[in-house]
Amino acid sequence: MTAMNLSFRKSSDPLPPPPVQVILASQSLGRRLLLEKLGIPFRVVISRIDEEAITHPMPIKTIQKRATAKLDDVLKNPRVYNLPAEGRFLIIAADSMGILGKKTFGKSRDREHTKEILKDLMGKTHSFATAVAMAYIENLKEKKRWEKVIQTRVTLRKMPVAEVESFVTRFDLSRFAAGFALNETPWDLVTKIEGSYTNVIGLPFEVLLPVLRQHEIIT
Repeated sequence: MTAMNLSFRKSSDPLPPPPVQVILASQSLGRRLLLEKLGIPFRVVISRIDEEAITHPMPIKTIQKRATAKLDDVLKNPRVYNLPAEGRFLIIAADSMGILGKKTFGKSRDREHTKEILKDLMGKTHSFATAVAMAYIENLKEKKRWEKVIQTRVTLRKMPVAEVESFVTRFDLSRFAAGFALNETPWDLVTKIEGSYTNVIGLPFEVLLPVLRQHEIIT
């Protein structure tokens, strides 16, 4: 009979730290999709912040302030967002916007507004910017914070008026900044992307993945 080698943890040995739990402070479908693609467990909380009330003359500053406000709202109200007093958490917040010249394009108000946005952006190259704000906390104490803005150049093709009408009638894209989404039809609306693909979906991996690896959420 082969002897079994068993090892036991001494009672004096410290317990390994609990795994870091990921919280997405966003209702964005694109951001949920990206986290699901990574195969990591996470839960979603929706900040009570009125992001439309947060503005700045500089568009990049606007999305930075909005992302930070969402993150801070969760951190300052742990009971509201069901954060236990003990544990390790990575909280992720973000905000996106299309920028063309002096014009900015967030989520559309309705289908008519979506058409107006598309008419402004079609046949042109705009900048799609996402501000990410993340915080690592232990036992409700913030240990580290990351804030970064990524910009991607996106070109949309020109669509005939009839196609635009059909597009906005069939699909509700009021949930997406700049009136379009890479993971929604029509698949050929975006003709060129210069820069981060995941940024245009709403959560740039070049910002997120190093943080997830640092805390051994992914390998």
